[in-house]
Amino acid sequence: MAENLTPPGLMPQKNGTYAITIECPNGLVAPHVLDAITGIARDLGAIVHLTTAQKIMMLDLGEAEGKQALTLLDAAGAPVRKARDISQPRVCVGRPYCSFALQETFSLGNHLYRECARIPTPPRIKVAVSGCPACCSRSNCVDLGFVGVKSGFIVMLGGHGGARPAVGEEIGRISTHEEAGVILRNLAELFSCEVKMKSRMDRVIRKLGIEEVKKRIWP
Repeated sequence: MAENLTPPGLMPQKNGTYAITIECPNGLVAPHVLDAITGIARDLGAIVHLTTAQKIMMLDLGEAEGKQALTLLDAAGAPVRKARDISQPRVCVGRPYCSFALQETFSLGNHLYRECARIPTPPRIKVAVSGCPACCSRSNCVDLGFVGVKSGFIVMLGGHGGARPAVGEEIGRISTHEEAGVILRNLAELFSCEVKMKSRMDRVIRKLGIEEVKKRIWP
């Protein structure tokens, strides 16, 4: 029976095909991983899609081709998403690349990905990091956003996109990556306690109140 189970990382699609999602921490892709994705997609007849969450999806795979692709991607060291978890933050380029940026973003993005990405949560918590208040990575409109300012990062909570988009609420400022990691881990624990199926942080905030949420997540 176990042989017939869909392996982790292979996602059934509405049209009967399968998809694989490759994470790209900080929106970056190692050249050898990109080469592997290109070759696998070409050889197996897959479509390559760049998602709005800075990930790469391989689409239009049959089940057998999908299993083969998983094996080849694992061998290439591609970080395939295989479970429901926090996943990677969406990150702009920040300093020193952007002339508007006030903070580095890649270092904070790496810290959050390394420390928190595999924490299991109900769907869904979206996280983003921006180097300045222009928020090119939409860190002001996600469940937890870190917005670069001269003194560190503003912490934004409870934003979301969708049919009725909402800007998050500023709940304070931090100056270290460790503080950001503590906030995200505490938020994941709170969200998992309050959400059983599917929700977003703005609903949890409406239920508990912003001050109670801040008290439970702040470092």
